[in-house]
Amino acid sequence: MVDSDVAEKDLPASRRGAGRRTAICQATCELLAKVGYDRMTMDAIANQAKASKATIYRLWADKPQLVAEAVKCQFGDTTDVPNTGSLRGDLMALMSAACEAATSEVGEIIVGLMTAAKHDQRLAAMLSQTMFADKARLHTELVRRAAERGELHPDTDPALVHEVMHSLISGRMTWNLGPLDEEYARHAVDDILIPVMMYRKP
Repeated sequence: MVDSDVAEKDLPASRRGAGRRTAICQATCELLAKVGYDRMTMDAIANQAKASKATIYRLWADKPQLVAEAVKCQFGDTTDVPNTGSLRGDLMALMSAACEAATSEVGEIIVGLMTAAKHDQRLAAMLSQTMFADKARLHTELVRRAAERGELHPDTDPALVHEVMHSLISGRMTWNLGPLDEEYARHAVDDILIPVMMYRKP
């Protein structure tokens, strides 16, 4: 393990400055995939990233903060707000992308982090911001467009999109209820998401 910032002078340019931050985030995600959150130590991250712990602690206050940024950096949602011209088309685009992500490496990492977050309030708070709050803009815009087209009531809560999608995908994965394929995405959108979003209390 590299024990001092002096040794980091020998790192390639891509690992210094802004590149160093990215390299540490990448190393963190690699370790999350290998050993999981609980078994991953700051020493191991420093060793994997060829950085010093002093550097890491200058950039992040603790492991939860580092992990939250690493997940966002490596797997952050860069998807533009779907604009297919219809509520169903937009929801299908979102649901299909979510199902694909859930069955990839990032999905396995997120499941592990969610399990760890049950007994780590700091991690839970960081993940809530990264995985939920940061997506609010996307869902708000999707619902706004649908309301302007007359497909949804203007008072529809955008949080419904994430709440329902997250529950459907995590439940299907947890209980091994079947593949997260296009057929399931269509079922989720047509039979669950759209009816829930269009329901109005009497």
